[in-house]
Amino acid sequence: MKIAYLHRLTFDESEKRFREEAVALGIELTTIKYRKLRLVGDKILFGNTEMKDFDGWYFRSVGSELEWSKLLQLYAKKHKIPVVDEYLMTEGPLRRYKSIMSWQLLEAGVKYPKSAYVESVSDLKKELNNWKFPAIVKLSQGGRHGMGTFWIREIEDVEKLEHVLESRKEKAKETGKKVPIFRGFLIQEYIKNDGDYRVMTVGYKCIGGFKRQVKEEKLILNKSQGNSVAVADLPAEVIEIAEKAARCLGVEVAGTDIIRDLATGELYIVEVNEAPQFKVFEKRTKINAAGAILEFCMEKFGKTQKIKNSK
Repeated sequence: MKIAYLHRLTFDESEKRFREEAVALGIELTTIKYRKLRLVGDKILFGNTEMKDFDGWYFRSVGSELEWSKLLQLYAKKHKIPVVDEYLMTEGPLRRYKSIMSWQLLEAGVKYPKSAYVESVSDLKKELNNWKFPAIVKLSQGGRHGMGTFWIREIEDVEKLEHVLESRKEKAKETGKKVPIFRGFLIQEYIKNDGDYRVMTVGYKCIGGFKRQVKEEKLILNKSQGNSVAVADLPAEVIEIAEKAARCLGVEVAGTDIIRDLATGELYIVEVNEAPQFKVFEKRTKINAAGAILEFCMEKFGKTQKIKNSK
């Protein structure tokens, strides 16, 4: 079986794991960066290989590659090429915006913290005057490893947030990188908890999870107060809400973060991450995440291939 592994950035550990498992499963896995593709007429090519020659595509990440994502979506529909994740055939990479995710979860009846979305820092300050502190503010476009999540204890913290974002712009200029445009903020009510569950689902089914300690209460909420711990038997209700959230968003490979309200005992979805990193997951749970993802791709692409070949 030939699978195209589409990605934007190279994370050596993840890519190494996928290559190892592909060899073990007898898969011909080709890693493809979007900007190595070519559109010629109605053909999308990687080198001399047309993309329809693969049995299926696994979009490991999309990020800001909006143009290529749309072109690949149109091409896949035309040639009936099966893909993972399904959301790319509907909302596409716009689903990665936290504002859109919050809308879809609420529409599906999945518990999600009270939220509001605003465009600018000035709008953020105005809106927060109506909120109870502390509150959580997230960059709607996200940020890796919690770097886009902020703990706001008082309105003056918004100025500190603004300073952090300006510093990131300056650092990008100094290093010759593309200067980010920070716009779009999701405000969430803070729900007191004792840490969050990270649940991994593949094909909308839970394969395991672990629990992270409560976050350090500082401006950037990117660090837990202790090491995460394995959870041998995840609570059934945690599994249920993780699977429901992944399905309603169309994220077939998901890392879902869930907290329990210490006051009410209710569970809330904090985040549904598409193409999650799984180094810590594999370390804590001893579960072969890369293998599970590729086996799911084989099952999905294989079934689709049989249907195509029978016509």
